[in-house]
Amino acid sequence: MICAAPQVCAAEAEIDMPKLQAISEIGSLLNTGFYEDAVAKCDEAMKKYPKEPELYYWSGMIKSKLGDNKSAIKEYDTAISLNPKNSSAYVMRGIAKSDIEDFDGAMADFNHAITINPKDSSAYSMRACVKIQTGDIDGALKDMQIANKLMDEEEAAKAAAKK
Repeated sequence: MICAAPQVCAAEAEIDMPKLQAISEIGSLLNTGFYEDAVAKCDEAMKKYPKEPELYYWSGMIKSKLGDNKSAIKEYDTAISLNPKNSSAYVMRGIAKSDIEDFDGAMADFNHAITINPKDSSAYSMRACVKIQTGDIDGALKDMQIANKLMDEEEAAKAAAKK
């Protein structure tokens, strides 16, 4: 194969297609409600790719769906330790903490997610939910305004990209 853009070819050569396929299958299983199959596929993939943060992220999501938030938090902890810049992992861990009424921990995670990615509308909206649960209605309203503004910007960017 002749490559006109060596950097692109080098990047493509480094892509681990079986790993990407496993992650994709886990996501599909989770999204279609086959949680036990998703757990098995995730466990199998984590044995093969123990340093892949996405697998721990997905495992956390599966465990949250199964109602095991304490185990989910441990999986998100691992995902974050392997990739501390993943704001989505902080948001998901914050949701799991909120579900077990660890509101201080949830707030810390949402705040950290916002520090990493100030345009993450989900971090603001989830932080607003915790603020409501803890009685900070004014703070919740401010966060929802920010979240709504960010969602509007996301939609406008998507519409502009389609043109």
